[in-house]
Amino acid sequence: MKNKRWYISIFIIVNIIAMIFVYHQETQAIQKIFDVHSQEYQDEVKDTMSHYTHSFQLFSQMLTNEIQDHPRPDEIWKYLKSIDKKMLQIEGETFDGLYMYYQDRYLYSWDTPYEQYVNTGYNAKERPWYKNAIKEKGKIVFTPPYMSYANHYVLSTISQLQSDGKTVFAYDIKMGNIQKIVHTLSRYDNEQIMIFDKAGTIIGSSEEKYLGGNLNASLQEDKQVIDDVKETLAKTTVDEEIEKLKEQMDSAQSFYNFQQEFHEDYQHLTKKPQQAQLYKFNHTYYYNYLLKGDDYHILMSIPLLTLLQETMSIWLIPMLILEFVCIYILNRISKEAKNRELKAAYVELGQTQKRLEIALSAAQKAAAIDELTGMMNEKSFRKSVINQIHTMSDEDCGILIMIDGDRFKYVNDTYGHMIGDEVIKLCAQMIIGRIRTIDLASRLHGDEFAIFIANIDDYHVAKKIIQDINDSIEKEAKRRNMPVISISSGAIVVKHGDNYSELAKKADQALYMAKKTHNGAFESYQKK
Repeated sequence: MKNKRWYISIFIIVNIIAMIFVYHQETQAIQKIFDVHSQEYQDEVKDTMSHYTHSFQLFSQMLTNEIQDHPRPDEIWKYLKSIDKKMLQIEGETFDGLYMYYQDRYLYSWDTPYEQYVNTGYNAKERPWYKNAIKEKGKIVFTPPYMSYANHYVLSTISQLQSDGKTVFAYDIKMGNIQKIVHTLSRYDNEQIMIFDKAGTIIGSSEEKYLGGNLNASLQEDKQVIDDVKETLAKTTVDEEIEKLKEQMDSAQSFYNFQQEFHEDYQHLTKKPQQAQLYKFNHTYYYNYLLKGDDYHILMSIPLLTLLQETMSIWLIPMLILEFVCIYILNRISKEAKNRELKAAYVELGQTQKRLEIALSAAQKAAAIDELTGMMNEKSFRKSVINQIHTMSDEDCGILIMIDGDRFKYVNDTYGHMIGDEVIKLCAQMIIGRIRTIDLASRLHGDEFAIFIANIDDYHVAKKIIQDINDSIEKEAKRRNMPVISISSGAIVVKHGDNYSELAKKADQALYMAKKTHNGAFESYQKK
């Protein structure tokens, strides 16, 4: 009996130590996931905000030159109206209007009659864009963003005081590109992302109803927003305005419900930024993480079960081995006299452990492979290329090629999806057959592929590889009596320290140029 108690005590102690070790390793792995993933979001936000600023600088230079040549306010006003559509063509969805305060006059690019501003008592010098520009004394400044429920996007204004100390240039932007970052970089199941400025205003969110909400507001302030909208709604008789107010009410109520449950957790997160913390939200456990930037912050929430699946190799094998060892020990205590059975149990334990390792290896391999083609999938390809970049020396190089099938939709529409799948498999076979064993190839999705060619920075070599693949596809498709397609591609040279997301974006830009011909063209990314 004394020996049994001793064995049981050892069993309990070993379990506790093992659980502490596994928990520590798991926590470190989860922390690393958040550190890396949140930095990707922040880098993309910085790039996007830099693009907004760059666009404003171009506009500012254009307007400065125009004022030098035609200083009269009426001439400048005409100029603003003349470039409004041009700016829209250049900037696309980002652009939402130009205006300025010049020689004691408010000038703008859109067609609204000036009388409307006079009748409403509009005073440009009392507006945030003017006040902020004056306060910053020549620095480019963003006004606090806000949600336009009439147009379904987040708006901000960039403004700058000019060298004369009186004139202010302003540029309205739609911050839709921030929302695109949320959808583009999201990689985990049920991942929740919020991007917000230092005042707390949400400018990007996986839950679009939260856009325009303020994380720094109190519950009372959120409730007041709802009450104000209700009051306005009760006084409104215009159907179009009623619909907009109802939408605003729905968003405000959704954000208030979210704040009721999350507000206290958020306060804890602000005290410990860049630290993954576990909270229960809406009956589900989430790991939450707050990354603070100079002007914009990232809030990430990923379900606990999703992260456990992602880090399975860290905790599953140790826990299974530990439990089987513990079972073995208990069997040893209770069946000391049965050596033969004990030996069989030990052999079975080893076999079970091996089967578990094989099963885990197979599961990990399946998770990294595209089911249709047998190539690497997007997630494993991204991970492998990032690893290649990190292990490169300063002298090493490579080429990342993004590939897209030409006229593949026509094949699907004409011959059906089964033939379309056969065409995709043929493309995959020809791609794999034309690269070396040290290179990487992946099917991203649909008829889109990617290749990483190691130790090469010559675009002519990359172009030759793509030409060989296209020739092989054509010959083999004819031999198999299958529809013939070509592949277009865009390439970018890879160096040590490069950011994968930025590389993929640039290669996609080159691919976009190649796709214009739909005949297997190859384009390399050219720096502007």
